[in-house]
Amino acid sequence: MTETRQTRPGEAVAAAATIATTPRHQAWWPAWRRRLIGPADDSDLARIRRFGARFVGAGLLIFPAALTPLIASQVEVTAAWWPPASVLLVALPAVLVIVATYRPRLTHLTMLATACSGGLLLATALWFAAWSGDVAADGTTWSVWLVQFPGVPGLLFGLSGHPRVALAYIVGATILTQTANQLGLTGQIRAELYLGSLLTIALTVVFLAVAVVTARTAQLLDDTRASAIESAAASSAAAAEEAERARFAALIHDKVIAILLAIDVGRPSGRLVAQAVSAVQELDRRDDDDAMPRTLDTDEFARRIRMAIRSTGVAVEQELSIASGSALRYPAEVAAAMIDAMAEAIRNQARHAGDDASGLVVGDLGETSTMLAVVDDGCGFDETEVRPERLGLTFGIRRRMASVPGGSAVVHSTPGHGTTVVLRWDPTNRPHLHRRRS
Repeated sequence: MTETRQTRPGEAVAAAATIATTPRHQAWWPAWRRRLIGPADDSDLARIRRFGARFVGAGLLIFPAALTPLIASQVEVTAAWWPPASVLLVALPAVLVIVATYRPRLTHLTMLATACSGGLLLATALWFAAWSGDVAADGTTWSVWLVQFPGVPGLLFGLSGHPRVALAYIVGATILTQTANQLGLTGQIRAELYLGSLLTIALTVVFLAVAVVTARTAQLLDDTRASAIESAAASSAAAAEEAERARFAALIHDKVIAILLAIDVGRPSGRLVAQAVSAVQELDRRDDDDAMPRTLDTDEFARRIRMAIRSTGVAVEQELSIASGSALRYPAEVAAAMIDAMAEAIRNQARHAGDDASGLVVGDLGETSTMLAVVDDGCGFDETEVRPERLGLTFGIRRRMASVPGGSAVVHSTPGHGTTVVLRWDPTNRPHLHRRRS
């Protein structure tokens, strides 16, 4: 349901602050779904990295929990401080990874991979310092619990785009943990036991290959989608220009040239004058069936704004500040551009802000300037990482407003703190003003 309020001039911008107190009536499941799954991503690569990192982080927490009996059974081999220290060195970076996957945008994945890998390597290195010199009891297969999954943190390097670093880490960590495990089992190094490490490396590399190929495929899909959308936009624009060019060519050939050829010496006939007037009118015709008048007054402009908001089907509030008795008349192309850009911003909010986000449209229709703002308290986005397929921002809002003299569009957004789209038209930038005649 859309609510409409009238405010005094000058209060429109301040009204945007009321968005924080807008009541929300959303189903409990979408909100819980967002908390469990995390924020939505605008690319396949970001989605793959988010869920892949969460999978690795969860694995690094599950392994110590599942191996608790083994850890407890080998306490006599090392100093008492090493088992809990090793668990913390593995688990704490894993917790950081999982927490990072619930942020609006997963960043610093390489740094997180370094933390997880460094934690496991440090835990293994500390084993040598904590080793008591004793060996595990006969029949024991593993004396160091880290030997079970040494290469898992390296998968994060693969997801972040560093497969060579991942491979080097997997090989190094596997050899280091196998060395510690041999000392804990037999008190000496036996070269033939390293052959078993080859199987561990091979199995981990299989998962690494899957992660790398999946990430690269997702990147290729993102690039292909962006290229296809840009090509479609260019093709649509070219087709529209070609259709308009063909219409004018046919009109000039069928009417204008025919009229010019029919002109003779002396006063033209009334029929020829009527044909000329018809041709000129058709040259000036717009293809829009619901053509707007050449100018709109403030009340009509406000009415069309409300109609456009309702037509989006998105539940947003309205705060329109209208200068009473304004003599300003809005050119049709200005009104159409602002209304279309506003509607596009509202639709973007519905698609990207999140299920529990609230929206507000603020309007200030004054004598000296005109402003429309679409505000939401949704998940927001990083303005420096807007993908090319987000045509709504580039074509639907910015270029649409730039196409009219005096028009401008500014988009402000921060991950986790909502988005504000401000549309302005300055009538003083036009070569002439449209005002009511007194």
